Amino acid sequence: MFNKIISGLAVAAIMAGCGSKDGFETSDSGLQYKFVTQGESGEQPAEGQVVTLNLSMIKGDSVIMEASSMPIQKIEQMWSIKGGIEEAFAMLSKGDSIVARVKAGDLYQRTWQLPVPSTIDPEDIITCTIGLDEIYNAEEFQRIQALDRVKEIDAFRAQALESNQEQMDTDIALIDAYLARNNIKAQISKSGMRYTILEEGNGPKPQVGDNVQVNYTGNVLDGGYFDTSVEEKAKEVGLFNPGRTYGPFEFILGTGGVIHGWDEGIALLNQGTKARLYIPSPMAYGEQQRSEVIVANAILEFEVELVGISSN
Repeated sequence: MFNKIISGLAVAAIMAGCGSKDGFETSDSGLQYKFVTQGESGEQPAEGQVVTLNLSMIKGDSVIMEASSMPIQKIEQMWSIKGGIEEAFAMLSKGDSIVARVKAGDLYQRTWQLPVPSTIDPEDIITCTIGLDEIYNAEEFQRIQALDRVKEIDAFRAQALESNQEQMDTDIALIDAYLARNNIKAQISKSGMRYTILEEGNGPKPQVGDNVQVNYTGNVLDGGYFDTSVEEKAKEVGLFNPGRTYGPFEFILGTGGVIHGWDEGIALLNQGTKARLYIPSPMAYGEQQRSEVIVANAILEFEVELVGISSN
């Protein structure tokens, strides 16, 4: 919650100290502070940039909070507030760390916009240790966050496959038997999904984070159809809905907006390629029953065409 609340705080100017006590300087507004370390660059964030802070807050012997690499965006209107933790932020350059003494009332009510807990007096002093780690442009930080999210999704999916290895092995055996019966020679993705190239495209391959547009028709393995983005195919297999707008389905590749088998399968294709994906249930909907056709542990077969890619 703290990260969300202070994500709009910002920096103003370097403070002028006057007098010291116990190694602490006192600013014109009354904030007590002292530098622990000072970085070499002297770089301060510009308006709109994002900083990552290492922050701890202590009252007496009790730790109120600790956070590392906490993102905060510089917005001048907030960072120019005097007398509180915002003023301490304003004093920092990249690589600096500072200790500041802030009244609990200012910290909770003004900065966090929360009531002061009943166990804390608004006049109590909170000791804040703050280090400015990195400075990013907003767009650069958004990209870093997106890539971190992709790593989390990949790790989650790898763990899910590992915990469902028995079902994965069962499904792969069924898929291979189906392919053998129908004299289909398939390729194998990194996770074990089988796929075949029906028509090779000559465009580029999409990258994680790209917007991709895909035409598709889906059926369960050796069974009924359940969806298609192609109007003619919908009429052919009895799925046509006159109220639906047909056309390519668009999603951001590799970010978990679609099932695992789609994220992995579409990434293998050049633009313009038509392919067929044979997706084991752990890479689809697993034990969830999605419809009368897609039952629990259903193996899915998709004919797909990667019709468009746009950088995101």
